[in-house]
Amino acid sequence: MGSIYLIRHGQASFGADDYDVLSPIGVQQAQVLGRHLAELGLGFDRCLSG
Repeated sequence: MGSIYLIRHGQASFGADDYDVLSPIGVQQAQVLGRHLAELGLGFDRCLSG
């Protein structure tokens, strides 16, 4: 049976002109999550974003 992983985005740039850009902390959060998923050996058949 397959698995579904729900992952929320990292911290946004609050108060910036382009709010949709990750803050430096958000970038760090994404990198930490990426390393963690790689250490687990997870691979994804599909990735959906909205």
